Order: sequence, then C-alpha cells, then structure tokens
Amino acid sequence: MNEIMPLLKNSFLTKNLDDNMFQKIAGAMQPVKYSKGDLIIKYGDEGKYFYILSKGSVKVFVYEPKTDPKDPNLDSKIVFTKTMEQGAGFGELALIYNDKRSASIQALEDCETYTLDGVLFKSIIIKSSM
Repeated sequence: MNEIMPLLKNSFLTKNLDDNMFQKIAGAMQPVKYSKGDLIIKYGDEGKYFYILSKGSVKVFVYEPKTDPKDPNLDSKIVFTKTMEQGAGFGELALIYNDKRSASIQALEDCETYTLDGVLFKSIIIKSSM
C-alpha cells in the first residue's frame, strides 16, 4: 500500500481522486513482475488491465494506422517509440474506449507493475471522473 499510494497520486488518471478512492484502487491492485524483453502489452490484444510501473523502464511501440497486428513485418510498421519510467501509467485507452491495444509495451529491464483489472478500472476511474 505504501508503494502504490505515491504512484497513484502522481498518475494523471488518479491524481485528483479523494483518499477513499485511492484506498479502493490501491487495495485492488496486484503486483506483477516482468523480465527484460517481456511484452507487457501486445498491440492488437484485448485490453484487460491498467498498469502503473513501479520499478524499471519500458519501451512503447506505436504502429502505422490500421496495421494488422498479425503482419509478419510488424517491426517495419513502427512509427513512434518512447521510453517510460517508474510511476508511468499505461493501458487505459483500450479500457476507456473498449478497443484493442493501440501499442506494444516491452520491458527494457526487469520490471514491476501494479495492475488493476479493467472492469474495476472502469467502475472506479470513470465513475469518479463524472
């Protein structure tokens, strides 16, 4: 709980929530570890979780619009990359819009995240922002 709270208070999606909502979210989040090179999010997959990176760094890969996730030359369709560090939240777009993952996210080193189930994410985050 002590590790999650500062991350939530710095995330653009959760920073304006009240303490009661912070407690609910933090209590529902689960720690997950990833090894260097692991795909945390795969482009085109169904969104099931929201993530907050608690340790390590990740690389985001964004592809040309309408790229088929099964394209054998997927790597040649990358149009943008960026690195995210500890405290970054990701995975919210597919949850908010009920859509497929719009990017891939890969661990650049051994990483740890806190994950929040997509259904809980919607019920807590979206309702609180209304």
